[in-house]
Amino acid sequence: MTSDPSRSINPVLLAKTKERIEGEVKLASLARLKGILLENEGELKYSFAFEIDESGICVVNSDIQTRLILECQRCFKPIEIELQKSSILGVVNEKDEFDTLAKEYEPLQLEGGVTTLQELIEDELLLSVPLSILHPVNECSGVEDLNRINAEAKLQPFAGLASLLKNKD
Repeated sequence: MTSDPSRSINPVLLAKTKERIEGEVKLASLARLKGILLENEGELKYSFAFEIDESGICVVNSDIQTRLILECQRCFKPIEIELQKSSILGVVNEKDEFDTLAKEYEPLQLEGGVTTLQELIEDELLLSVPLSILHPVNECSGVEDLNRINAEAKLQPFAGLASLLKNKD
């Protein structure tokens, strides 16, 4: 089954019929990612499978694949990363239910029992993007600049004391 990612879905109802939703979405349509992407061109492939587990929990198996262009935090130049994120989400109604989920499930709390595929996709991507995106050291043009800045700013903790002692005489 393919679906419009902005359409509301009810995971519990989809799980009762063991639905699977697959599709592609343009990165430019994911508003919450615009602040972290250097370029928002390209597409993302997604797959969501809904089911009820043995304990009666609604489970969403998600798989997301894409290529992102981000900014290296050291040299500020583009860096391309391939992302493949697979998760098993357990739907909970209240925060108190988080502790009852199996350890392999990530909690998914829904407002009113509904969400959109776009929200699920954005949440999963935001959780999988590294906090500090860096080129490998041997490929990053910012390493030399960083080493130069660090060498110039060497800590000299007693330099201030020396000037105080000179003034005391």
